[in-house]
Order: sequence, then structure tokens, then C-alpha cells
Amino acid sequence: MSAAYSLAMRPLFHSARRHGFSAAAPLLTLLLAAQLTGCQLLQPSPATAGGLAPDHRLQEAQSTSVTHRPDGTVLVNGQSFFPFGFYHVSWAWQGTPEGRVQDLQRLSQAGFNLMVTEPISDSDSANFTGLLDQAQQAGMFVIPYGLSPENRQRVLQHPALLGFKVADDANVQYTPQQVAERSAQFKALNPAKLTYFSLSVGQERPETPYFAAGDLIGNQSYPIGNDDIGVTYRMMQSAVQSAVAQGNVPIANLQSSFWGATKPTPAEVRNMTYQALLAGVKGIVYYAYRAPEVDLNAEPFLWKSLQGLSREVALLAPLLLDGELITLNSGTAHAPLAAYLRGQTSGGEWQGYLLTVNTSRRESQSVDLQLPEAPTRWERVGSAETATLRHDGPQVGGRLAPLQVAVVRVR
Repeated sequence: MSAAYSLAMRPLFHSARRHGFSAAAPLLTLLLAAQLTGCQLLQPSPATAGGLAPDHRLQEAQSTSVTHRPDGTVLVNGQSFFPFGFYHVSWAWQGTPEGRVQDLQRLSQAGFNLMVTEPISDSDSANFTGLLDQAQQAGMFVIPYGLSPENRQRVLQHPALLGFKVADDANVQYTPQQVAERSAQFKALNPAKLTYFSLSVGQERPETPYFAAGDLIGNQSYPIGNDDIGVTYRMMQSAVQSAVAQGNVPIANLQSSFWGATKPTPAEVRNMTYQALLAGVKGIVYYAYRAPEVDLNAEPFLWKSLQGLSREVALLAPLLLDGELITLNSGTAHAPLAAYLRGQTSGGEWQGYLLTVNTSRRESQSVDLQLPEAPTRWERVGSAETATLRHDGPQVGGRLAPLQVAVVRVR
């Protein structure tokens, strides 16, 4: 994340829908490399230890102007912003406005900076400004859906309003022109806020015209219990290509809920998250924190892992927004996804990270690649599993267990 903001200023159809280290490298070389590159666990700095929220700049802002760059990066008062949060179907599980505020505060404390939600009742809709006040105090943004025209007018200028959701499952319910017309209606209310809609597309079905119909386009990937988890990367890669071609923002809608008896595991959620990041998305909204299918208040094991992910994304966010993502391997049946992320933090420090993801549920995969530059450090991020990787100069080797994600700070 960059410098301070200026002070002047329910899904309906969320259906289940390289080169380098040789395997023959001498054992002595590998042992020496391991000794020379003793891998320490990297913890986020105090500035990012709580994640991307509470956002103190939002808490102090008198107003916010939300735009985006042609490369798909969201800007809040001109500063890069990585939307990272949850859908919250607030009426589910006998939900109340008070319960939603409690969940909002819990999300903020865990480092998430966005809630996509809708009113529970007419009274809740009429008092939606109160939720936005609570969100600003918590340093979080909100994207509402389903407000009446009168109540939209009441919230238009609120600093905690990131924008409006204009359609759900857009490529099922609307044509691209219809979505564009809805977006234009909302955009006319306040051009300084964004429009958002969700859809589900993939490489074989890119449906590119939809990506010109709004600012933020959320592409759904919900494979747990229904599909190969590796589809997430391919789906998000397609969405990124289509969104950036139109100068709009690719958002990953990832699965934290479950249909039937199959629940996403912490390893699966982390795997899907990094698949999306390697594909180049510029924000993530999980479905869901609260919905008919899930209440994460009752899932402490999964929620704990999501809090850890929040800290990891906060660590990487400055480079994801304003750095360079270099694909090293786009994934095959026998090799993991791999990318090199480098750039400058808001404090002026140059950093580089190796990101690797094994999307296979059953097979281990060998890492055998060459970095664009030799590491000057070797610190694992988020998990001791990363110790399975080693380097000798710019060459990196090792092995990833099924679904393992390994992230290493190398500069």
C-alpha cells in the first residue's frame, strides 16, 4: 500500500460451478546450498501485522474518490488499493444488523478491508448510512447491493462507500449491454465511486464483452466438491486478460463456503488464493463470511487460516499493485505454478518474492527453475513448509507436496 489518503477530500446462482536445479545435482552442492541459505520464517512488519485493515487513512478521510488505472489497479484518493474481503449475506442464519456490525469489526481486526453486503430489511436499508459509519470507524470499505434509489442517494458521498454492486451472476441473468446500462445508471449517481458485478467465465468461455460493462468484475471460482481445484488459475487468468484489455479491474471471487458435506480446507483456500494472485487479479472477495451455506463464526479452524492469509496478502500487496509479476511456470501436469514478484514498497524498499503453487491434490511436484536475479536473502512467508525449497544462486529446486504453497522472500 502507498502513502496516506488525502484528508481533503447475495449471490443467487453461486453454484458449484523454469529451468535450473538438476535432479542429478551433487548431494554436496545441495547440502551446501541449504546451509548457506538457512530459511527463516518471515513475519509481516508491524505496519502490516494486522493486514490491510483497519485502514487508518479511511478512518481519517473526509471523503474518498475511487477510480482505477488502465492496468486494473484500484485507486482511493489516488493511492493504490487492494480490495480484500468477503461477501456477507446478512439475512442468513437469522442475521441482524447488530450481528453484521460484529462481523464487520471481526473482519477488520483480522485485516480484511472490504465487505460486499445487502440490507436485511426496509428499515436496515433506510439506516444503511449507520453501517457505513461503523465501517469507516473500523477502517473498512463496503459495496452494497439492493438499496432502493432513495437510500442510494443517502449513501452516495460516504467515505466508506467503495461503490455499488449492480448485478450478480451477470452472464447468467443479463446481456453485456444490460449490465453496462445498469453500471451507467449507478455511475451517474457519483462518478467517484466504482461499479461491481460478478460472473463466471473461463478460458474456453471468456465472454469478453462483459468486461467492458463495469469497473470491478468478480470472476467466481468455487471448485471444492465439484471440480479440479486447478481450474482457479485458468479461470482467473482468462478474467485478468479480458479485464485488462478493457482497462477494468479483475477481482477473484473465491470459495470459503460449501455446498453439501464438502468444506474447503485451509490448504485448499490458501491454494486457491495464491492461484488467483499468480494469475494477476487486483483484488479478492471470498464467498462468503456469512451466507445460507456458511457462517465462519462457526468455523474457527478455517477462519484462523484466513487470518493468516490476510497477513500474507498485506505483505505482498504493495508489489501486487505497483510491482512486477513475472510468470516462471504457468503450471503443467508435472510442474507447479511459479512466479517472481518484485518491486518497491511504499517505504522505498526493494523486495522480491518467489511464489510457487502445487495445484495437484494427489501428486508431489518438483520445483526446477531459475529466478531473474540471484537471491540476496531466503526467508519463507507464512508456512514452514517452504523449507522444502532451496537455491544455489538464481537456480531453485525442491519438491512441493500436494496442494502445497511455498512463498519465499528472496530480496
